This record gives sequence, C-alpha cells and structure tokens, in this order.
Amino acid sequence: MRALMCLMLMGLLTAQNPHDQGSQYPQPIKSFKLNSYELPYNLEGNVVVEFIISKKGEVINPIVLDTFNIELNETIIDRVMQMEFTPPMQNGIPVQVRYKLPIVFKAD
Repeated sequence: MRALMCLMLMGLLTAQNPHDQGSQYPQPIKSFKLNSYELPYNLEGNVVVEFIISKKGEVINPIVLDTFNIELNETIIDRVMQMEFTPPMQNGIPVQVRYKLPIVFKAD
C-alpha cells in the first residue's frame, strides 16, 4: 500500500512539473539597467514593480507597488518598459503572466 501511494504521489508530481510539458518561465533578454550616474545621490532601499509579460515577451502596464523614494518611480517605470523577456510558455503555448520584480538599491 505504501509503495502504491508513493507511486501515485510521484505520478502527480511528474504531471505538475512544468519542464516536462513544454512550459518555461520568462527569462530576461534585455534586463533592468539603471546606472549610478542617473541617480541624484547614493541611495539605499527596495522597490517592487509589478507588470504583465505578454505572449511576445513584452512588458505591459508596469506599476510600482512599493518604493522608498517616489521621485525615482518615473525613471524605474521607464527602465522596466525597456525590458524584454522570452515568451512565457505553458504546455508549449505562449501565455501572458503577471510578474513582480524586486529592485535593490545599495550605496557604493
């Protein structure tokens, strides 16, 4: 009975494994880039941006969920809009996904 339960569990886990069914997470092609000379001064803090990655890997509707400095929000949104991703796939079909990007600023 124990062996049967173990086999059933393994079958269930295998069926849920996205890598076995042509699924893939979006991977950045063109990543988030913000140079220190673009910032007004040495900053430290965290920002969280949420957006949708389209079926083509494009960024749609980015919004800043959490920020330590609202003066940076416009610049951060601009840089996030420039990002590109590989298309997210589910069962071999391109899909649209919601993505949260944490950004950490550290002083030099």
